[in-house]
Amino acid sequence: MAFTLSEIMAARRQQSQAQPSTQRGSRTAVEVDEYSTNPTQAFTFYNINQGRFQPPHVHMVDPMPHDTPKPPGYTRFVCVSDTHSRTDSIQMPYGDVFIHAGDFTELGLPSEVKKFNDWLAGSNVTTSVLPA
Repeated sequence: MAFTLSEIMAARRQQSQAQPSTQRGSRTAVEVDEYSTNPTQAFTFYNINQGRFQPPHVHMVDPMPHDTPKPPGYTRFVCVSDTHSRTDSIQMPYGDVFIHAGDFTELGLPSEVKKFNDWLAGSNVTTSVLPA
């Protein structure tokens, strides 16, 4: 079951009006969310279905084939994750910025980190980002 943004916002307004926070001296008591004991129901209730709702600042674009020449003034991002030291068979598309979102080693061994670093040095991207 998916909810629209307006349904979620209306429910939150009703909830905040029905259960005002309680003042205790200079502190505010925060009410426990009714879904705090049921994570599945909370996810269903609070999830915004991205297929039907896009925030106003998001502009959807059509994907381009990886070998399309890059127009001037554009930046190509390549994002991967969970390579787990299996970079030998990965064919990297051309990109300006490479983002590896995590789990680039299997066990975290120094030899795996060196292998990943060597693979990254041989890639065709100009900037690499590895969030910690």
